[in-house]
Amino acid sequence: MGNLLIALPHLRAMLSAHPDALLVVDARYQALVAQSLPGEKRFLFYPEQALSSSRSVWQRIKHYLIFVRAMRRFRADICIDIEGEQKSATLSRLSGAAIRIGPPRRHGHWFYTWSPEPDWQGHRWHSYASLSQPAATAPAHYLPLAECPDSNARIHSLLSMHADNTHLILHVGATKTYKMWHAEQFASLCQHARRAGLTPILIGAGHKDRVQIARVQSFLCKPVLDLCDQLNLAELIALLQHSQAYVGNDSGPMHLAAACGIPTVGLFGPTNDNLWHPLSPHARVLRWQACAAECERSSCEQDTYPCLQRITVDQVMDTLSALGVPVGMHSTAPRRAGEKLA
Repeated sequence: MGNLLIALPHLRAMLSAHPDALLVVDARYQALVAQSLPGEKRFLFYPEQALSSSRSVWQRIKHYLIFVRAMRRFRADICIDIEGEQKSATLSRLSGAAIRIGPPRRHGHWFYTWSPEPDWQGHRWHSYASLSQPAATAPAHYLPLAECPDSNARIHSLLSMHADNTHLILHVGATKTYKMWHAEQFASLCQHARRAGLTPILIGAGHKDRVQIARVQSFLCKPVLDLCDQLNLAELIALLQHSQAYVGNDSGPMHLAAACGIPTVGLFGPTNDNLWHPLSPHARVLRWQACAAECERSSCEQDTYPCLQRITVDQVMDTLSALGVPVGMHSTAPRRAGEKLA
């Protein structure tokens, strides 16, 4: 999701420049492209969920072939693979286009007829720009997200039981364990937020997020509102658009929050924030210290990922305050070992 949000300005630029263009995108993000490109109809959605391992082999083959046939019926002259992952590279080769453009990759000559060298030094927005025909104009930015009335209505109904309308959205999970701030730290942040007059709300989807949310809740005497697996993408966008702030690990929802324009704090560890920082003046990145030269994303030289895990709750609250979020006094007395948070 984060990659798509970063790429969307370039995708819009190409759709605007080429009236006969077609945008192929994962069907899971249909609401996102609809709200980023209102009125646009030139989409073909890749059926990711229909191809999941939970389906039989024959069902997956059937859905894949239906999709490939639909793509080939478009009869593209040029195919641009802006991401360059294995799935998209394979689809580029199957598209039937005579000219296929994509980033350099192993065995790339099997997939592309031309692989320009992207700008890998700056933000990923710039590497996408070097592949686009044409690219969006600088500076790097997200596209604004239009509101969805139906989703707004459901979010208002969902939150109507909470008199306090100052909501702090927390995404405590991530695709990789090395991106996750400790659950106990998130629980402490919930405690600080409540004392500062904010209502913390947990979001997420899938098994990893559910497990991490359960860990956070285990440190709290009073559970936090948990909306994990309860919102579709349009409703998540509506929730973010009507919330006052967001804190989360380096993940797609971090970029989504920043794209919604709310104060956003991204917690970074061994991943490169120069490459992936949120593209918003209302967003800040926190990291305790730079990684050692020997560190790798999945192998910390110090074993404990101090770059991420030593970020303090006070740092997060101070950053929210600097972004204009009314947090008041958020200090708290030290907690004894084994004692649950309020």
